Amino acid sequence: MRLPTVTPGFGVDGLDARYYGRELWRRLRHYARIRALGYPNRGSLSDAAESILAARAESGFASGGHFRGVWPRDLCFAAAGFRAAGYVDALRAAGGGLAEILLAGDVFYTDVHDGDAAAAPAEGVDTFPALVILLARCDGLTERAEAIATLARRHRRRFFDDDLALVTGSGSSWWDSAAAPRETYNTAMLLAAIERLDDAGIETPYAGLADEVRDGMLTHLWSSGRFLEHRASSTLGCDANVVPLYFELIDRDRARSIVDAVERLATPNGLRLRARPFARSDVRPHFLLHRDYHYHVWPWNSYMYVNGARGYGFDEAARQERERVDAAQREYGTFLEVIALDGTPYVKRGYASASDFTVAAALWTEARERRRSG
Repeated sequence: MRLPTVTPGFGVDGLDARYYGRELWRRLRHYARIRALGYPNRGSLSDAAESILAARAESGFASGGHFRGVWPRDLCFAAAGFRAAGYVDALRAAGGGLAEILLAGDVFYTDVHDGDAAAAPAEGVDTFPALVILLARCDGLTERAEAIATLARRHRRRFFDDDLALVTGSGSSWWDSAAAPRETYNTAMLLAAIERLDDAGIETPYAGLADEVRDGMLTHLWSSGRFLEHRASSTLGCDANVVPLYFELIDRDRARSIVDAVERLATPNGLRLRARPFARSDVRPHFLLHRDYHYHVWPWNSYMYVNGARGYGFDEAARQERERVDAAQREYGTFLEVIALDGTPYVKRGYASASDFTVAAALWTEARERRRSG
């Protein structure tokens, strides 16, 4: 991965016309192509996963479909699947390249291309934790310890609330469309990163804070047997619950409570990402046309849930969700970014779900390896 040529502040201060113009054009072309030709069929999901991961490992780990860049949050969730498929060395090189890019730009980029990088739609509050998790998956943390310590200082200064022991800073994270900070998701990502840094013995400003951060989450964000999206929200959302489950950040009783709560989001085609669509006031202005975007089924979220539930021994819940979302994708022969509630790909108002979606293929591969290993 080459260092990008970056315009200072690119994509950070307001909407950058160049980035968004380019991305809009790509998405509209993708939409037109899908409406005309449909999705490419790669055969079985096993064949599709194998071909997608091989292609991405060779070409630089792009997120897939019309997403040409590397999104660190996607790649950190995909890392275990890539490792299971045998791409550890390539993954480690990609993580090292991302670390250099973040240091050089003084920005927590959310989308990194070969030629440039951007904070889209804002600086990535989850980019630093994602990088730590990625490097931990491929045994690359120690060799990047100095860079990680520098990035940790920057992250704590910009995003962490010491009084609450939560990540409260506003930025781009799991749901780019959401206007309010995703406090539980962002804090859970940081907690997962802190645990990995402490396990590796890497000294950072977050060293030894794991218990304090976990207590902050449980004190301020745990309610009625599940995590809240943020302190002012009562809506049941997957980002707040599936991520702590996936990284095994909580005790088994709370994990069981989360599984029970999340099952309320189940549809015949997989888990909805949220109990209800966002209101107009809940999204960034440029997502108004697609404020229902995160109300539908996202296969990669489903496979993350499958892996998390299985990690705690809730095998039946994992099996049911895997079967639901596998069936919804099988006839298309690829891994989709988002599926509408009726089981068809999300294709509406000028946007079409990405196909050959890297993180979904990787998390499916991780789930398969977990089943094989018992």
